[in-house]
Amino acid sequence: MAHASVKTKKIIKKKAGTKVVKTRQTAVFFRLLNSIVKFVQAFTGFYAFINLVFWLAFVGHFVNKDGLYLIFKPVWDIVNIFYTYKSVYGKEELDFTGVVATICLVVISVILKSITEYISELEENAKIADAKRLERAQKRALAKASQFTKHRKTVQNNEAGFVFLLDISIKQVSGFINDKTLSPEEIVKIKNNFYNSLLNNLNLNQVSQKGYYKKKLFLVYKNISYFDDFIFYAKETLSSLAREFVQPSIRIDFIVGLNAIGLKEDFKEKLDILDTINKLNLKNDFICSQSLKELYECLPKQVYKMSSRGVYNLSKNLNVSNNQEIFSLREEQ
Repeated sequence: MAHASVKTKKIIKKKAGTKVVKTRQTAVFFRLLNSIVKFVQAFTGFYAFINLVFWLAFVGHFVNKDGLYLIFKPVWDIVNIFYTYKSVYGKEELDFTGVVATICLVVISVILKSITEYISELEENAKIADAKRLERAQKRALAKASQFTKHRKTVQNNEAGFVFLLDISIKQVSGFINDKTLSPEEIVKIKNNFYNSLLNNLNLNQVSQKGYYKKKLFLVYKNISYFDDFIFYAKETLSSLAREFVQPSIRIDFIVGLNAIGLKEDFKEKLDILDTINKLNLKNDFICSQSLKELYECLPKQVYKMSSRGVYNLSKNLNVSNNQEIFSLREEQ
């Protein structure tokens, strides 16, 4: 068994580069309007209080309708439209114009307070609408940026291919204990025949390198665009050969690892990772690395989808962490 230790799957979301996205912000208008109305409300309340103090001073004969009165005259004149002080002959009556003005100003202040509460509600609703609008704009911007990145990667795919590493598992069925036990040499011979049969049945025109790595067959393909065709024929051929090579006393399973590679990269490191993936012993399945998944999804159209099989430490050195998510290849339904 491989030394690759299974880790609890943990997906870490990376924050994309922050980009300023501008949208219409209606909450700013309501905030400004609310500030103006609050100022008018505060001024009205203060003006009502000073007006009442002036009226008390006026009826107490501390001041008259000169000088300071000019500040309150506009309001008193408006009040006198519907309320007029009339002196009764022989009697000294109080002029309540100042009180009526104060009451009117207080009523206006209360009305303004209700208006500010209503505007505050409008502001909160506008904030929610602005946030949704901004979120949609950011999603559109991210989608556009993602599309650009995807297009750029698709162009770069002309310089990126994939590595295929195959191992086969040969086991004798326990029910046939009387049969002769296969020697290591016979197992190697069956493996070599299997590999040769596979190579004879695959189109190798797009293979840039091929050979054996730790007694496993590897193929390096020039371009990721050949991936779908290769997988289709490889799956069919492997299943067919497994049935062809099977004997009553033995069972053959294939173990496949797939990794992305830039054609200018050294494939030795890629094969090391695939060797560790193959040692996980996930039989009769096509196991892909995270880098291959990202590269494959840049293609305009994908025949296959990749389902996560978990996160594993794919380092050759147990003391070094190289946690990577691996994926199982499935045909799109």
